[in-house]
This record gives sequence, structure tokens and C-alpha cells, in this order.
Amino acid sequence: MEKKEIIKMSCFRFDPEKDEKPHFEVYDIPLNGAMCVQDCLTYVRENVDPSLAFFINCRLGFCRRCLVRINGKSCLACTTEVQDDFTVEPLLKEKVIRDLWCESL
Repeated sequence: MEKKEIIKMSCFRFDPEKDEKPHFEVYDIPLNGAMCVQDCLTYVRENVDPSLAFFINCRLGFCRRCLVRINGKSCLACTTEVQDDFTVEPLLKEKVIRDLWCESL
């Protein structure tokens, strides 16, 4: 049996209807081949916490709606591959609606 590698994703969380202030939650993500940040977010929403809000659309890097900060750098969640622990948060210039979902510029 093949051992799956586990990485940790520290994810920005904020629901203005429930939370007084933003916070980070850490999730264990089993790596299954080549995975992008969006795959990790989808894993959390489908297997751990269905309330996680983030944008999914083209999955090809064309629409740029999944632009987030990954380890402090602006990146597309749909095209940025992960291999190690990472932190994901919304872009600072956009208004957070909930979690990683932000108002359009």
C-alpha cells in the first residue's frame, strides 16, 4: 500500500455573519499526484468543511477570478501547484465577502 504524503494548508477564514475577526485554520491535505491550490481547497470543501468559500470558474488561468495570496505572493489558485505546506489568503486590495471569496474590482 502506497503511503500518501500529507501537507498542511493554512487557510484564511472569515464569515462576517459569525466571526468577529478573520482567523486562519490549518487543514491536512493528502497529496495525490500533482495538485494545485484549488484542488486543496476543493478537498477541504468536499471532505472537511463544506462552508469554505472560494471562487472556481475556468480552472485554466484565463478568468483570473481565483487570484489569491499564496505564501505572501499573488498567484492563481487554479494553476499554482503545491508540494509543501502553504498559506492561502485573499488579496489585500479586495473586500472579503467570506473566506477567500472577494468582491470583484
